[in-house]
Amino acid sequence: MRINSVAIIGSGIAGMRAAQLLVEQGHKVTVFEKSSGTGGRLASSKLGEGSIDLGAPIIDANDVEFESWLREQGVEQWFPSNATLQLEKRKPISGWVMAPRSSALTRQLAGGVELRTNVRVAVVWPDREGVLLRDAAGEALGHFDAVVIAAPAPQAATLLDAIQRFRHRAEKTAVSAIWTMALSLPERPAVLADVDWLEGEDEVIARVVRDSSKPQRSGENWIIQATEAWSQQVLDLEPDDVGREMLDAVSRAIGETLIPENVRVHRWRYARATPEQGHENALWDEQSGIGACGDWLCGGNVEGAWRSANELVARILGSRLKVA
Repeated sequence: MRINSVAIIGSGIAGMRAAQLLVEQGHKVTVFEKSSGTGGRLASSKLGEGSIDLGAPIIDANDVEFESWLREQGVEQWFPSNATLQLEKRKPISGWVMAPRSSALTRQLAGGVELRTNVRVAVVWPDREGVLLRDAAGEALGHFDAVVIAAPAPQAATLLDAIQRFRHRAEKTAVSAIWTMALSLPERPAVLADVDWLEGEDEVIARVVRDSSKPQRSGENWIIQATEAWSQQVLDLEPDDVGREMLDAVSRAIGETLIPENVRVHRWRYARATPEQGHENALWDEQSGIGACGDWLCGGNVEGAWRSANELVARILGSRLKVA
């Protein structure tokens, strides 16, 4: 099978890593993204006069190969001071963050790629001319030699009608939602003067992170993530109502009322995936030219998404060697 043009659906870390590898091999790559920018769950968002990381607060690297790649991309290690939600000090933790915002990582991987944002792909179907893509209005987006679906499992399932065994794999993957609130404060709360990261036992709040403590950030911006269980309970509430409950819960936990200047509340409907064990880390059907990669197939995290993309591209290129 001769492959020249490749379409990638989704511009999170899996999609953009696949794009990076394919461009390096001389392929013509077009990335379709339904939102206005790259990042997926490494997305950043405007908040007041600045921006804030709305997705994963850090990237964990458990493998030296992945850590080496992060360093090559300019991702920096961060050691936030750590405490419980009751402000009991813990040992510092470590993770990797991109400066000046998380989405800069996927954005820089777009070199040599045709990036088409605000396009929702609705149909992926092989025919005599290749693989045809159509948008939600039924308009043709073009034919490609191969298509990589790098979207969360529930969204991937709707695009995998042509390969039913792949669709079933996506449909069987468990995913959970998480509500996240970003806020900017006029000044740093006194009780949080020397704390960047808080976690603990709480029905509503899973984590509180000072985004402004990351490299090359400014202002007084914080991220609050709700627990999965509570997020599921209030999944369909209005964002303003969810935000008020989350803000009250944090204020109770730390013993100080927070009065933000700017607030944004976001529901990550497909925040976390639990991949099935004992299955392939990437999906590729050579006959149709359709494949899929993402954290829902491998690891359930950023590193897993990266590894899934590596494996898929290796199969697309017809190699059994690991793509590093």
